Amino acid sequence: MTGARRETLLRWAAAGVYHTGLIRPVAAASGLVTRGGAFQVLTYHRVNDEGDPFFPAVSVPVFERQIAYIARAYRVLTVEELRERLVGGTVPRNALAITFDDGYRDNLTHAAPILARHGLPATLFLATGFIGTSEVPWFDRVALAFKRTNREAFAAPWGETVVLTTRSDRLRVLERAWHHLKGLPEDGFQRTLDGLLVALGVAERTDLPRAMLTWDEVQALTRMGFTIGAHTVTHPILSRVSAERARAEVVNSRMTIASVLGRPPRVFAYPNGGPDDYTETVKNLVREAGFACAVTTRFGVNTRKTCAYELRRGGPWEDHVPTYALKLAWYAAVGGAATYQNGRRQEDAGCSGHEPGVA
Repeated sequence: MTGARRETLLRWAAAGVYHTGLIRPVAAASGLVTRGGAFQVLTYHRVNDEGDPFFPAVSVPVFERQIAYIARAYRVLTVEELRERLVGGTVPRNALAITFDDGYRDNLTHAAPILARHGLPATLFLATGFIGTSEVPWFDRVALAFKRTNREAFAAPWGETVVLTTRSDRLRVLERAWHHLKGLPEDGFQRTLDGLLVALGVAERTDLPRAMLTWDEVQALTRMGFTIGAHTVTHPILSRVSAERARAEVVNSRMTIASVLGRPPRVFAYPNGGPDDYTETVKNLVREAGFACAVTTRFGVNTRKTCAYELRRGGPWEDHVPTYALKLAWYAAVGGAATYQNGRRQEDAGCSGHEPGVA
């Protein structure tokens, strides 16, 4: 069976379960797998209707339908509160947290009103160096360069000549460029980034005015039910930079948020967030900076034995809401079942240097 055929059958099945009203019992049943309490964390970035493939976003109507479903089927609390409830054994069934990364302005203009209508909280992780400026994170600069370049081909820094004659070509090479840059050590990253922008013919500063939130807008979000977490200052991959640079990125982002909002953030998000994007040293830096917990982008649900500084986070990327709902329940069941094998609980490795799961 082809992938397209499987996807079509999945959508049909999901629509049937969703529209007959069975999806909520399915979601409730998935929460029974982790008998000791568990929660999922969803990740969003942009929410808008621009339809720009260089800056992908969840459309406003899709986000509205997703949030309406979540409000009916799940108990939504903040990451920080759910982590505390894990330790105390009071996580409600079908618990879930909603998070946004980086600090895009459309989180205020499009996402926040929808969440407010449904009475749902969320956590916003800020890359503080871009808040209140016209600058954007490095990966958005690269995306803008590929969008605006007039080059039809160029010598890529990973050692091949690539063509850019179509939009599909540009998007494909953009993904390859992101992947290459994320894997570079600190001393080669900026040099390679600058060389890439020169090769694309857009070496001048390429910013996106009003793409990012201002600090006044961040404060407005806190009044609408958002809590604020830290996501470094300039969004480097923390495993690729020196310990001194990593400490400065973690500590300074926390201090900036505390100075503006009057209280320090309690939760941190690792940039990119995969297993190769942070280290034991980085985890310890986050703990020593005063954060109570940190989120990754590793798949799974969070149980009491999940390390407080490696909380799992992700979620379905489906525009078709019935499929989104079914996958959300499936992920909870699969992630929960992964903690049980052969009739006994399988614990996560825990936090190096102290008891697993203890913040």
